Amino acid sequence: MTRGSPNRIASLALIAATMSAPVALAQDFSPYFKTTGRGAYDLYNDTVLCSAVLERALETDPKGEQRPEFGKGITYTVNFARFLLESGNVVDMSGAILAPDNLPVDRRNARADWQAVLFSLEEEGETPDAEIARCLRLYGHDWE
Repeated sequence: MTRGSPNRIASLALIAATMSAPVALAQDFSPYFKTTGRGAYDLYNDTVLCSAVLERALETDPKGEQRPEFGKGITYTVNFARFLLESGNVVDMSGAILAPDNLPVDRRNARADWQAVLFSLEEEGETPDAEIARCLRLYGHDWE
């Protein structure tokens, strides 16, 4: 091994870390749940939460002008969450790999969690508009 090899390896590691850092920081996670640092797990939970947010928004305003975006977002979040589970990369805090069978239960739990958030927002005189807008921005549009 030549003398420059350790420096070259360190440089490559630095470049790789620099290139991956913006990706890790770029995810716009919900402020209503605590991230765990487990990328696929956090992404999965945030996606399932957005599904609950958009479902509730559609139920609240079923004939509103954002109805098509809500529908697209709900469909996309469910499909994306299923895709994440099928990848085998969603590992929970106990180290278990989550399977696609988890999705219905997790969706129900996310709806209950979102309902609790809605109650606390209401008590504080706030609206869920920012979270609805975030979920629509992420999932409520056509994908090409």
